[in-house]
Amino acid sequence: MTMTRRSSLARAVPLAALTAGLVLLAGCNPIGSGTGPTRLVINGPTGALDADTGDTYVCLRSGLTATLFFENGTSADFTQRVTWSVQPADEPFLTISNFRRDATTTQAGGVLTPVSPTAAEQRVRVTASFSNLTDTIDLRVMPKPDIRLAQRNIGTSLTEELPAASSPTDPTVTSAFKLGPSTSVDLTLIANLNGTPTLVDSTAAWSFDTDVPGTSVTSVSNDANAVIASINSDGLIAATTADARTLTARAKFATCNDSIAAQFSVSPIRSIRMEPEFGAQPLIAPNSERYVVLAGFDESGPEQNVSPFSTITSSNITIANFLSAFLGVPNLLTAIAAGDPVTLTVTTPTIVTPTPPETVPARHAPTIQQTVVADTLVSIALEPAALSSVAGSANVCRTRVVGTYASGAQQDVTRRATFASSDNGIAIVSSLPLSAGLVGSAGVTPGTSTITATIANGTGTPFTATSTYTSVAPLTTPPADCPQSFPPLPGQVPAP
Repeated sequence: MTMTRRSSLARAVPLAALTAGLVLLAGCNPIGSGTGPTRLVINGPTGALDADTGDTYVCLRSGLTATLFFENGTSADFTQRVTWSVQPADEPFLTISNFRRDATTTQAGGVLTPVSPTAAEQRVRVTASFSNLTDTIDLRVMPKPDIRLAQRNIGTSLTEELPAASSPTDPTVTSAFKLGPSTSVDLTLIANLNGTPTLVDSTAAWSFDTDVPGTSVTSVSNDANAVIASINSDGLIAATTADARTLTARAKFATCNDSIAAQFSVSPIRSIRMEPEFGAQPLIAPNSERYVVLAGFDESGPEQNVSPFSTITSSNITIANFLSAFLGVPNLLTAIAAGDPVTLTVTTPTIVTPTPPETVPARHAPTIQQTVVADTLVSIALEPAALSSVAGSANVCRTRVVGTYASGAQQDVTRRATFASSDNGIAIVSSLPLSAGLVGSAGVTPGTSTITATIANGTGTPFTATSTYTSVAPLTTPPADCPQSFPPLPGQVPAP
């Protein structure tokens, strides 16, 4: 199981009106060029414009926004100027805040706080009023959803599972892992909202548990006052010094008395091994291939992905060289020209030999060989042919561009492609080397967009291939195809 730092793509949270995103409008001057207001609309918890209905969940703070339209066709965000109210007012299933500013604090308006303790859903109506204009939205106050811990992979921008904790005495502890010194792991929270995996990081605050009940810290030191590890409010743990103790990182939800936690320790790295992205397959120039560097702490336990913290060197940079610094992808080997096999060696992080010496884990293999060959690209295909995801969700789907060569060989050429979406209001797609081919929803509006991959062909006609991306409305049939990985290509031997 791998653990890495945060990546940026796929970080969008569909709860678009969370407290942090509520913008306070400055001043009280009329907006709309002085023309009279004509219509007031409420936008839903997921950002849906002029929404009639929506869902909010116990333990997850979300929010509504309000837009005011004027006679001349302009509009303005009036979230902080309208008066918000909830019915029925005598049953506290949900509260919503109104903008307030005093000498010491500022309270944002439109923030929803579900407070219903029941297991069943409750229904409320929220009203926004400004002058003589009003609008309403009917909300379902839903029970606390299933929330799980995961980690974010810097190499793929996708979330990955964490090793499960084994029979913890604390039922809120769901994961357990080890970190090497001078490495980090980015913890993230995923809630299952109506069948859709949704990032809900901003609804909780992270800290370390302490031995003093009711207190928590963001940094822990050893007896010599050296920092063992620190954690920020977003769940990024930075490990510094090896130490035998077990630390607990906990995410506490702001609107309910609940939390979820992971236990970890910072341990010396005892072994290193590499996994090539395409397995034991010759690399066709000028393609590129990522190498995952895995650190082990004992003979058979889980390993940590330390790719962002490692350095690999090539024995012949005229044949293949690591150009990670230029392309922003950790340990990316670029094929330069065909030639003799090159030896790739991990030079960092440092392996610590225990005292007294113990047996080196069998998987310890800090070197690997790679062969670069020449071939001629004749066509490309974009996989899968169809993608689907929920509009406004944090799901990010992976695509793969497969190149077919004159020899009949096939190889992943995704990073060589330039990607485009026919409708940037429906789907966004990345052409950056780190996140090439990742497709996500561009907003809350369902629809279809064509994803096109293009690879230059010297002076000839570029190679192109397409795929169809469909964003579907929430509460419908779950999307059928949003791949997170692909099977090996023909002739590709899976990495050990």
